[in-house]
Amino acid sequence: MKKETDRLDHLIRNLQRISPENSVFNFKSGRKAFLSLGQGNIHEWLDSLLPNTKIIIEPKIIGSVIAIQYLNGKVNKAINENNQDITESVRSLKIIPNSIRINNRIEIRGVLYEEKNTSNKNIETELLEVKNFKPQLTRHRFCAFQIFNCNINHFQSLQELKHLKFEIPQTQFTNFVSEIEIYLQCWKEGKLFKRYPTDGIVLKINSRKLQKYLGENNLTIHWAYAIN
Repeated sequence: MKKETDRLDHLIRNLQRISPENSVFNFKSGRKAFLSLGQGNIHEWLDSLLPNTKIIIEPKIIGSVIAIQYLNGKVNKAINENNQDITESVRSLKIIPNSIRINNRIEIRGVLYEEKNTSNKNIETELLEVKNFKPQLTRHRFCAFQIFNCNINHFQSLQELKHLKFEIPQTQFTNFVSEIEIYLQCWKEGKLFKRYPTDGIVLKINSRKLQKYLGENNLTIHWAYAIN
């Protein structure tokens, strides 16, 4: 019990307090809620990194990216990438914890997706257009991959999400940029992340300090890159 309490305390201590206007949950209607991953010349991006920079490799899961805000341990608000309110729909999903053991405000980003070999029904369409949304949940899953405004490295944040009973993505690690092409080829051959529906892989800088240094602009995160 003490170990679990210490872990929760560690996460709480590292949650940043941000002004409401800087929260993705308070963006004006019509504004895209989430920044995009970097794309383009992957070699140029990799060459800009320091030697032995730890990179986490994750699946680029096909689905609907959403964000969930918890307040006093309960789901307070949920939005999709177009900043549309989908709170009630998300509360109805048994695959997403309705309550967690943290009373502080915590904001989580993840993706709703369908397991492989199921129907092609669009999850986002279900969430936004079907009134009184009551889905059959056997094939739907939610994978959490980011805690907004948290001062811990990426791997630690994934472990915190797992501890809070969220599904997290499978990951691979490398300190060698020369290995990226190998991982990409393994994905193309169906040997990597085969449990998910994917359209690429995502590279993320593990260090929170380096993430902050690389930063972002109004459109793109500079510390994460998508390739296919």
